[in-house]
Order: sequence, then structure tokens, then C-alpha cells
Amino acid sequence: MSTDYDVVIVGGGPTGLAAAVYTGRALLKTLVLEKQTVGGQIALSAAIDNYPGFADGISGYEFAEAFLKHAQRFGAEVRIGIGANSITRNEDGSFIVGLGDGTQVTAKAVILAMGRHPRRLEVPGYDRLFGGGVSVCATCDGAFFRNVPVAVVGGGNSAVEEGHFLTRYASEIYSIHRRDHFTAQKILIEEYLHQPKVKPVWNSAVEEIYGEKEVEGIRIKHLPSGETQEFPVKAVFVFIGWIPNSELVKDLVETDADGRVIVNELMETKVPGLYAAGDLCVRPIYQLANVVADGVQAAVSVEKYLESKK
Repeated sequence: MSTDYDVVIVGGGPTGLAAAVYTGRALLKTLVLEKQTVGGQIALSAAIDNYPGFADGISGYEFAEAFLKHAQRFGAEVRIGIGANSITRNEDGSFIVGLGDGTQVTAKAVILAMGRHPRRLEVPGYDRLFGGGVSVCATCDGAFFRNVPVAVVGGGNSAVEEGHFLTRYASEIYSIHRRDHFTAQKILIEEYLHQPKVKPVWNSAVEEIYGEKEVEGIRIKHLPSGETQEFPVKAVFVFIGWIPNSELVKDLVETDADGRVIVNELMETKVPGLYAAGDLCVRPIYQLANVVADGVQAAVSVEKYLESKK
């Protein structure tokens, strides 16, 4: 049967757009689907300092726009606000991709680049006050909390980077972590703890976020002693890990216990013609440079796969 596209890329973050640059350069008819914002999570970053070639840094928005233009330059069609609702493999090896607008397209190959989303905090008040002071994006919401105390929950790169960003707005930052040290990169930790506004709260977990219509404070528990303490904060920024957006393909591909898609070094899943890359997958590290490289590898693998089918 004839197909609408050589390759459909599900996800318009750095991984998907990097793949689109390479499939476009290979003269493959390419469709990129992005159900939210082009660039994905990276578009929300105030500054990117760890991508080679940008010595002075670059905003996430500018970075995403540059990737988009690059992909479009080589002919990729990018649909913003439309994701994939289903993926089915036909007997001839092609794929039917059901779109969020109720239509469908066909493709000879598919690259999964849906990324991941923040893990929620399972405590009273999180859902009720989400958007009323509870947030998972400091660069989105930090400016709303000028000169007031806030809490940051988590100890990895995201927590430390976003907490550091908040120092330009908040009066105090109670940085709450279950361990007695942060697990972020050392240079990030050093810069963060050097800020006088940052007050680490070690070996502790949030038990409740309280307030009527907006956050008024949090209650935390010191894990070794069991003692509780309250902090009168006006916002709680939560960065406690990520969940892969693999629900769409959980019945098609292999995943690990955390739902991350299992691929080999060529970004191949167990399904011929179906590739996965970036934050969606089991990777040794999750950094911008290596998830971009994943997208490139997936695109090169698709090119070789389609050549072998001729």
C-alpha cells in the first residue's frame, strides 16, 4: 500500500527535531507531531549552559526555535498541538498513526520521541493547590512569587537548577530533600548552595501542602527522628523525578519496570521499523546533548532500514 510519509516522528522536542533534521537531509518525507509546545520540556528552560557550542548559554525557547527552523529547512512538516493517539503496524510493515484531531496518517517507519513528564508529589494539597502555588516549572511560575518564601522539593539536577533560578525572585528558598546531600552535578550544587537565600532541609519529606485557595505553607517530616515542622511558604516547586510518556506504545514495545522503552544502540525497539529515542528510553544519562544524539541515531537507522526494504 502507498504511505503518506516515509517517517512519522512522535514528539517535537530536541530528540524528535534532531531526528527530523537528519531524515529531511536524507530526503525522507517526514512528519513531526508535537501535542504541546515545540521543543518540549526544554522550551521552558530559562537558560541552557550545558550544550556544546553555546559558550554564553541560550534560552530554551531560542534553542527550540532554532531546532524547528533547521528541521523545516530540510522539508520536515511539523504539526504543533497535534499528538498521536494510536500506532498500529500493518502486515506489510507500514504503520497507521492515529492523530489527536481524529485523522490518521500512514508511514513506512516511526520514531518515538515523546519524552517524559514530572512525577507528582503524593501528599494532601498537591492536586487541590496545583496552579495555586504548587508548580513543576520554576521558569514558568517563579516570577509570580517575588519577595516571598518558597519551597523546592527534590535534589537532582532539575531541583537544583530550578531552585537556583528562583533565587532571583524568592526571599527564601527551603530546599527539601530526602537525603543528606543533593545528587545533582557538583558544579550546580556549588553554585546553588553559594546563594544566601537557599536553606537546605536535609533528610526530610513533605507530608502536606496546606492553604485555602493558594499555598500558605507546608508540613515536613524529618525522616530519622519523625519530628514534623511547618514552613510558611507561598509556593512549592516539585522536582522529584520523571515518568516516561510511554503509555501510547506500552503494548507494542518492551519497557523496564519504570515504563522506559528498551532499545538497542541503534535505537531499535523489538518492532521492525519502530524506533525510540531520548528521554523516553532507558539511557545511562539524561542530558540534552545525548538525547539529541539519540535522535540522530534513530534517523540514520530509519534511513538504512528503508534502504534495505527497497
